[in-house]
Amino acid sequence: MRVAIVFHKNPCAHPVGIDLVRLRAIAQGLIKRGVETEIVSPVEGDRVLDGSIPVRPLPALREPARYDLVKTSYHDSIMLVEDFAGPIVSRIVRVVDERLPKRDEQVRKKLLRCQSLIRSRSSAVVLNNEENRERWHKMYGDSQLTRIIPTGCPAVLPDAGGNPYPPGPPPILFLGSVAAPRMVHMLNAAARQLRGSATVHLVGRNKAQMYGGDRDCMLDPLIMDHGEKVEDEVWPFIMHAAVGLALATGTDPFDNDVSKIFSYLRGGLPVVSEHPIVNNWLVDQTRMGRVFGHGMITELVASVHSLLDRPPEPQTRMAAMQFMAEHHSWDRRVESYMELFSLVLANGAGRG
Repeated sequence: MRVAIVFHKNPCAHPVGIDLVRLRAIAQGLIKRGVETEIVSPVEGDRVLDGSIPVRPLPALREPARYDLVKTSYHDSIMLVEDFAGPIVSRIVRVVDERLPKRDEQVRKKLLRCQSLIRSRSSAVVLNNEENRERWHKMYGDSQLTRIIPTGCPAVLPDAGGNPYPPGPPPILFLGSVAAPRMVHMLNAAARQLRGSATVHLVGRNKAQMYGGDRDCMLDPLIMDHGEKVEDEVWPFIMHAAVGLALATGTDPFDNDVSKIFSYLRGGLPVVSEHPIVNNWLVDQTRMGRVFGHGMITELVASVHSLLDRPPEPQTRMAAMQFMAEHHSWDRRVESYMELFSLVLANGAGRG
């Protein structure tokens, strides 16, 4: 089996963010299982990522019989496939309609064009959760093959390393992108109300301006901004934090699939998570945190204090970490993709 993973930007340029963590994990996992896998993206000339993953420029898709199947990574990736004649498996994070999510208003028309192309050209669509699969079926019917393959986490963790936090109150970690203006306001309010008892830390990037935030949508100086980190540098922040914080982008569950919860729990970090994040069932199942009401800062702060005063027992942490490694590792996700690819190829190159 020869697979091209089409990625919408240069994967070698900025090796940070969950999108690149996922890309490398899936590509490496397929290669380890004997699948000839290459990343195809807008790069100049051939590259090698992480010493083992071939990266090819977009014209590779036009070479006859080079790939049996193409997997796209995000909405935009389908625009790069052009005239590839074989089967396509398309993954998208959230399904956009004419009204929701509101934060996608600036790019709604483009995302809808991408979805229309995916409906017409792809043999299968991969989504993170049932909420988005239901939206896809409602908009485009249920004749197209769909699969739920969520995000994942490492089966094996790196060493915790030294504590990256400065001395002071217990560190509360917000990992990843601040992807909506309301998240900035929630983080700022949390940092102010926790002042003296805990310190809020960001390891990631404030992207609120990309989703309708104005220039004043800035983080409070009380929040310690560590910037984006490569994956090996992220895990010490998880392992040495006291609590991991997960915030919703808005009120719609389909727009609140939060990958950081997988990382928090894999690292044994208790979580304070906002309703209606769809991954909150993991917090409940592992007994590793608290879920607070949407927009309820008082509940958020009370939940943090509760976990600082009564953190999960060591055996609860270990059980959660083992559960995530066994059931939600990248290896499990790769197995799901291999099953799907085999099914698509067995069914031929027919489009949905």
